[in-house]
Amino acid sequence: MNRILETFKIKPGEECMSALLVGLMLFTSAGAAIGGNATEALFFARFGVEFLPGMYVILGLFTFVTSMAITIVMGRFSKQRLFIALPLIIGFALIAERMILLLNIKWFFAVMWLVMNVIGGLQGLLIWGLAGAACDTRQAKRLFPLFSAGSILGTVLGGLLTQPMARWLHSENLLLVWAGTLFIAFFLSRSLIGKTTPAMGASSYKKQPSIFIEMQRGYKFVRQSPIMQWVSNSAILFSVCYFSLALPFSRGVTAQFPDADRLAGFLGLFQSITTIVALIASLFFANRLFARFGIMPMLLLFPIIYFIGFSVLSFALCK
Repeated sequence: MNRILETFKIKPGEECMSALLVGLMLFTSAGAAIGGNATEALFFARFGVEFLPGMYVILGLFTFVTSMAITIVMGRFSKQRLFIALPLIIGFALIAERMILLLNIKWFFAVMWLVMNVIGGLQGLLIWGLAGAACDTRQAKRLFPLFSAGSILGTVLGGLLTQPMARWLHSENLLLVWAGTLFIAFFLSRSLIGKTTPAMGASSYKKQPSIFIEMQRGYKFVRQSPIMQWVSNSAILFSVCYFSLALPFSRGVTAQFPDADRLAGFLGLFQSITTIVALIASLFFANRLFARFGIMPMLLLFPIIYFIGFSVLSFALCK
């Protein structure tokens, strides 16, 4: 046991906190992989992949509004209440989605797809917010790679489990599986807050500036910073490139697997494979390339990779 703790750089007294956070990362990531793949499969197969371009635009507006709402909530509620309530709220929302599906309302698949993308951000807020609250700076440098490994492992396992579970339970019921993992996350979060972060229970509310003032401050900061302008432009271009690739991929897999259960299984398997490949690349190649050529030259590989990918895709579509 001591050798295992030394391998993962866990010091005496950190065992409980580390186990709870790894478990939290594992279950939330596995549930998100299973439920997310099922939601996308239901949207593609039952609503229509041809509506994706319009849904991307709506998703941007929807994400903006929900991000502002989350910012307001974060400033007006204690972290303890928020982190304990969040998995329960999301879990019951997923159960409600499953109940509404019994009504066979076609447009509701689009609502589910939008909510799925927001839930991903909320889960990230939950797990990394708890990790940041439970660890000081030195602990974070040692233990955050371990927590990230737990999240990656959860994504891989969730993707692999999607196919047999979709075949057994059907895609609609995988929402209940996702909700189950969030209820487990609730108990883990409550235990973690109670044992490692008692200070989070103290609420120190103070009057917060309005959301419009905060937006103005952020806009002025970005306008005055050349670096932040480049970051903003890069984020916009990345989103355009990502969705430009996601659209033909979604059309292709939907044509190949028109059944929602089979489509969910394929998406889960594909997600697991790509996650494993990304993990291997980051562990065995990325650090060596950064050390050999530097970070900035290696970042130039991204537009080159995108250019090659779009060229191959354009050639294939033209044929």
